[in-house]
Amino acid sequence: MLLTKHMKNIFTLLLCLTLVTQAKVKIATLSPLLADLARQVGGDKVYVIDLIGVRGNPHSFSPTSKTLKNVSDASLFIASGKNLEPYLPKLKSLLGSSSTVLELGKNIRSLKINGKSSTYACCPNHSHGLIDPHWWQSIKNWNKATSTLASKLSKIDPKNKTYYHTRAKTYRAQLNQLNAWAKTQIAPIPKSQRLLATAHAAFGYFCKDYGFQSVPLRGINSEQASSPKYLALATKTIKEKNIKAIFPDESSNPKALLAICKASGIKLAPKIYADSHSSIIDMFKHNITVITKALK
Repeated sequence: MLLTKHMKNIFTLLLCLTLVTQAKVKIATLSPLLADLARQVGGDKVYVIDLIGVRGNPHSFSPTSKTLKNVSDASLFIASGKNLEPYLPKLKSLLGSSSTVLELGKNIRSLKINGKSSTYACCPNHSHGLIDPHWWQSIKNWNKATSTLASKLSKIDPKNKTYYHTRAKTYRAQLNQLNAWAKTQIAPIPKSQRLLATAHAAFGYFCKDYGFQSVPLRGINSEQASSPKYLALATKTIKEKNIKAIFPDESSNPKALLAICKASGIKLAPKIYADSHSSIIDMFKHNITVITKALK
């Protein structure tokens, strides 16, 4: 059967798109924030597929041969690490030795959840002693991850080493500006009011960086329930310390939080983002704006 001129044009276009895609470093990520980082550093030299999606949950994703079908040929898989993704061993076994899995949080100093630490205003017994995996809630940590990814891409694609490191340098400058802006916004909040009551224990790194104390109502993820005894203790702390608001996140149960608000007599603030967003810069801008407005 002879191809028409129109069919030939379509075939040529598809072939060109395939060749362009193949020329790029294919990256699969386990969170939309990591996908954003890959695009910021990799630019037009990478092709990024996010396996989780903005509405997905990086804590509970389950890799299968089917979900990995479109990324089986990826050169690099980017994970958060710090036990955030309990399915990593399974993922590595499915991939075999054909792909590299980079855990960006691996070389970032861990924060352990400890009620005796100055980072916490209430004893988070539901997660005591566990490593807080939410390292991206620190711009300083994100800066370090940017450098780590640039170095990794330079090894995978050495001919574009200068390109990756230049983009990383530009992006780090943007992050430093964001950090300076965040400190300016937070500065008017009295230290006695820097108490962050959140739906789950996801903001320890944020609190440490900006001089807040964390009051997490649940564990390190939204599925890790708190006992009635702990919730009663948290509610008592909220009352005693005159905390102004409780902050839900994208995966929290608003009914449960409203019940705590009613019991403690404080307001439920607009949601802030803990695990999922399409951009770390936009996430921080949103979170800082909501937090400062509620606590000033």
